[in-house]
Amino acid sequence: MSEALEALRIHRNKLLQESDWTVSVDSPLSDSKQAEWKTYRQALRDLTKTAKPKSGYMPDKLDPSSVTFPTKPS
Repeated sequence: MSEALEALRIHRNKLLQESDWTVSVDSPLSDSKQAEWKTYRQALRDLTKTAKPKSGYMPDKLDPSSVTFPTKPS
């Protein structure tokens, strides 16, 4: 696996972890907001299937401009 793809997975997993609360059983969000977050989280999961990440300024760092991340719901 390329270092850039591994860096993408690490960053993606961090974003997923930060948004875990949005889809928990006791989330304070409305059903429609939870649906938005579920769509966002699925798009994050799909990134590694379609993205062609490049290394950034260091070989083990992701060049964030090489990947289009989904927009986080507000």
